[in-house]
Amino acid sequence: MNCVGSGTDSESFESNSQQGFTLVELMIAMTIGLILLLVVGTVFTSSRQIFRIQEDNARIQESGRFALEILGRSVKQAGLAEIPFTGLKIGFTGMAITGIDGAPGVADTLTVQYDGATGDRDCQFGTAVTAANYLAGNNIIQSHFNLDAANAQLQCAGAIGAAPPAPGATPVGIVLLENIEDFQVLYGIDTTGDQSVNQYVSLPADWNQVVTTRVCVLIRSDQTNIVPIGSNYLNCNGAAVAVLADRRLRRAFTATFNLRNRVNNLP
Repeated sequence: MNCVGSGTDSESFESNSQQGFTLVELMIAMTIGLILLLVVGTVFTSSRQIFRIQEDNARIQESGRFALEILGRSVKQAGLAEIPFTGLKIGFTGMAITGIDGAPGVADTLTVQYDGATGDRDCQFGTAVTAANYLAGNNIIQSHFNLDAANAQLQCAGAIGAAPPAPGATPVGIVLLENIEDFQVLYGIDTTGDQSVNQYVSLPADWNQVVTTRVCVLIRSDQTNIVPIGSNYLNCNGAAVAVLADRRLRRAFTATFNLRNRVNNLP
């Protein structure tokens, strides 16, 4: 009786035991796991790259707006004459606008002058115009915009006086913006006296004919390896240029500003 019972228990134990994975099943499971990891990694890498592009593009947009705001404000003030209540001054005595046209591939410079009121400062935020300076006519504010190409920095050198000295060719001043690769200026000249632009030139023969100024800054991203190889960008001349080896994101910002103090309501 006992022998018969023991045989039945052995068969029940063998039928309920678990079987392990075969080698083929294990290889299939590992392959599926690797595919899933590859998909997740690809999505993560792509999302991170898109975020980097959007972040750098936003910073470039912000820098472009700031650059045009600073340059535009100075150009619009060019030639402003502060007429005191006492004295014989009847108009602006400085040079409202001048500049240097850089060689091909070299940035330009832009220099504007205007009369400052008491308390006004130059672009370097130096000593303010005093009441005595204002009354004596020593209140011409000069802002000289130039590019330090070696460090990709847009700079501004300021000066205040009766006749501020002409700036030199060496880039000087405080840093306004980083990652600026080019700075180009065109001048709209009025050759007929109707206060409208007849043509744009890089170097006017008569600076008194300038009524508008068109400025362009080329801004690059702070991070490298952003854009794909083989892409193009437009430079300040409107030409398509192949992306450089650093693969930075680049964009040119252009705006035209009137010299308000040279335009009135006359035809």
